[in-house]
Amino acid sequence: MRSGPRIRAVSATAAALVLVATLSTPVVHGDSTDDERRRVEQIADELQALDDRLGQLEEDHAATLDRLDELAIEIQEAQASVDAQTATLGVLQAQMAQIAIDRFTTGGSSGLTPLFSSASEFTDDLERSELARVALDQGAGTSDELDQLIEQLTEDRAALDAKQNEQTTLLASLEEQRIEGEALAVELQQKYRQAEADLGRAIVEEQERRAAAAAAEAQARFAAAAAAQQAAATPTGGGARGGGATSSGGTTAGGTTTGDAGAASGGAAPAVAAPAVSVPAPASTAGIAISAAQGQLGVPYKFAASSPGVAFDCSGLTKYAWGQAGVYLPHQSAAQYASTPHVPKDQAQPGDLVFYYSPIGHVGLYLGNGMMVHAPATGDVVKIVPVNWGKVVGVSRPG
Repeated sequence: MRSGPRIRAVSATAAALVLVATLSTPVVHGDSTDDERRRVEQIADELQALDDRLGQLEEDHAATLDRLDELAIEIQEAQASVDAQTATLGVLQAQMAQIAIDRFTTGGSSGLTPLFSSASEFTDDLERSELARVALDQGAGTSDELDQLIEQLTEDRAALDAKQNEQTTLLASLEEQRIEGEALAVELQQKYRQAEADLGRAIVEEQERRAAAAAAEAQARFAAAAAAQQAAATPTGGGARGGGATSSGGTTAGGTTTGDAGAASGGAAPAVAAPAVSVPAPASTAGIAISAAQGQLGVPYKFAASSPGVAFDCSGLTKYAWGQAGVYLPHQSAAQYASTPHVPKDQAQPGDLVFYYSPIGHVGLYLGNGMMVHAPATGDVVKIVPVNWGKVVGVSRPG
C-alpha cells in the first residue's frame, strides 16, 4: 500500500513556534489528536463495511451462478420427462381412438346390449352412443392410465414452468449483482485512495493495528482452549505422564497444531478422557491444492471469476485449487463451508479452508505457519498473507 507524503523537516524557528503554540494550548492539541484518531477509526470502519458488503455481494453472485448451473440440469431433465410423457400420451390417445374405430367397424358380438338385436328400431345417434360406450368399456384400463398420465404431465409441466421462471429471474438478478458489484468495487478503491491521501500512513497503521490485536486475541483464545483440552485429557488420580501431555499437540502462532491430533506423550492414552470432536485427517492431496493455488500468485482479482492465469475471486481460487486435486467445491465460500467437514481453528492444517465474516463472505487456503493464500479484493492480486485468526469464523477440510 502507498503511504502518504512525508512531512518535510521544519526550521528551528518554526519548530520553536510550534512548541510555544503547543504549550500554550494543550487542550486544543489534545482535542485535535483525539479528533484525528476518531477520524482514522471512522474511515477504517467505513472501509471495512464496504469490503464486507462487497464480499457478501460476491458470495450472492457466486450462489446465483451455482443455482443457475443446477437449474440448467434440472430443466434439461424435466424437459426430457415432459417430452417422454407427451410421446406416451400420444400413443395412448391413438390406442383409444383405434378401440373406438374397431368397435364401430366390426360386427358380431361386441358387447352390445340386447336392444341392438333389432337395430332398425333405433336411430343412428343412439347406435353411435351405445358403440362409444362399448369402446370405452373395452379400453377401461387404458383410459385409467391415460387419466393418470395426463394428471402427472400437468404437474410436471407446471414444475418445468416454475424452474424456467426461476431461471429468468436469476439471470436478471445476476446482471444486477454484476453492476452493483463493479460499482461497489470502484467505490471501495476510490475511498481507500482518498483515505491514503487524507490520512497517509495512519490509515494503514490502523488496519495493521486491528489485525494484530485480533491475532493476539485469537492466540490467547487458542492457548486457553489447548490448556482446557490438556486438563480434560489428564487421567484422574495419576497425573499426566511425561510432564504433561496434550491431546491435540501444541499450537503455533498461526493456530496450527504442532503434533498429531489426539496423540498423547509417553506412548499411552489415558483410560478416561473427555469426548473429542471427530476431525478428519488431512487429505493426501492437500499438497496438490496448495501448489495449484500458489501457482496463481499475482493473478488479478476479479468479481465472480475463476479463470487460471486470468482472474479469480476468493472462492473461485479455492474451487480451482482443490479441483486440481480432484475435489469438487461450489463457487461460493458459504457453500464451500457447508459442504466440507469442519475442524477447530486450533487444529487447522495446510490445505484447509479458512472462512471469514458472518454471514460467511470470504475464504482462503491455509498454508501452515499462520499463512494463507487468497484472492483478496478488487485492485489486488492472489497473494500470501498472515491469517487474521480473530476474524476467522470457521475452518473446513476438503478431501
